[in-house]
Order: sequence, then structure tokens, then C-alpha cells
Amino acid sequence: MLLDSKGHLLAAFESLKYPWIKWNQSLINSISPLEIIRMFEKSAKARSIASFQSMTNEFMELIPNRIRRFTFFITFKRKMEKYDWQYNDFFPGTVDMIKKLSEKGILFGAASNSFGERVKKWIENKGLNQIIHCVVTRDERKTLGVKPNPAVLLGLLVKMKKYYHLSRIDRSQVVFVGDNVSDILAAKLAKVKSIGVLSGHASKTELEMLQPDFLLNSVLELPKIFPSLFPKFFTTN
Repeated sequence: MLLDSKGHLLAAFESLKYPWIKWNQSLINSISPLEIIRMFEKSAKARSIASFQSMTNEFMELIPNRIRRFTFFITFKRKMEKYDWQYNDFFPGTVDMIKKLSEKGILFGAASNSFGERVKKWIENKGLNQIIHCVVTRDERKTLGVKPNPAVLLGLLVKMKKYYHLSRIDRSQVVFVGDNVSDILAAKLAKVKSIGVLSGHASKTELEMLQPDFLLNSVLELPKIFPSLFPKFFTTN
């Protein structure tokens, strides 16, 4: 949602060119790098073993050979991690937008299916560690699962309640912003407002079917719609 996917797309594009993978040639010509990433993300489960089994099923037709399929998983994961820091970046203007909204008193937290080291490193790298104090990541999958499990968002709210010493959190005043189907599903199951962003890997049709409260082309459109989501807050600040 905050990051572009240039590095991940490059990793997928290069992987499609690897002859040793022995892709199913009758299918590979109709598969794009973005679809490879979406298939990989779709396999994310609460447990590592379950994720591996899901990936095995997801890529079985594309990579018929089991050993080559396993090698692809390892190689692609490492390449995405490497390119994450070489080529990915926050969308221009995102950091300034978050800082300005924070100055208005809006509290931020982060819930991600990525591992904690990556999430926290990006937050610190962009100087947002003084704004985003509470995060829930894949590191906590054994207790909270992964999105779309609503426990991920509810666990984040518990952390924020404790950190900010809040007496209670009114979920009608909570909004979760995401660019994936799992984000919107998690928000709806957690009974908080949802905003879908079209800058990620989910298609417009997929997000529209879930009927988020708002559907934006870019995360930079958030300041325009926050007064509509939280009219009482913005009329008193």
C-alpha cells in the first residue's frame, strides 16, 4: 500500500526467463510477472508448512517438476528480498502525507503479512518510527494468524490501546487501508472501516466486489476522504 512493486516485478520478470525452471510452455506465455507475484502472495498462510503446501498447489501446473518448483520458491523469495531494497520505494509524497495527518492527531499502526524485520526496517528507514509505534507482522502468525484473519487487526488495536493508554477504542473510528483482497476482508471481519488502494497487486474488480468504504487510485488521496470518514474529528480540529 505504501511501497511500489518495482523490485518484486523485476524479480518475477527475471524468474520467468530462467530456462532451468522448466516452465509449462503451454501456460507460461499467458502469465505476467504481476500474476506470478499474486500467486506467490496468495499462498501466504498462518504457518510456514501450510504456505509451502499452498505454493506447491498454486504453481503445480506452471512448474510440473517438484524439485524445480521447490527451487523456484527459494530462489524467487531470495530475489524478492534482495530487490526489495534495491528497487522498491515508498510512493512519492507518502511520508509527508503520513506526517501531516499525524500532526492532526491521527494515530497510525501497521498490520502486514510480511516479516517484522522488513516492516520495521522500512518504517525506520523512512523516519516514521516516531509515528508508527505499533505493528503486527508475520512474526506473530502463531498467535494472530495472517490477514485476512481479523485477529491481526484486533491485535494491532490492542497494542495501540496499551501504547497510547486509551480507555477504549471505538471501532467506528478505525479505518484500515490496504491494496490487497486480504486487507479489505480483514477489515470487514474486524468490523472496522476499509479503504482499498489500486496501487497494489489486487485488481479493481477484486476490490470492488468486497465493497470497501472507499476505493482510491493512490494512498495520497487519503487526506481528501478522511473528513468524510471522520466528520466529527475534522470539524473539531
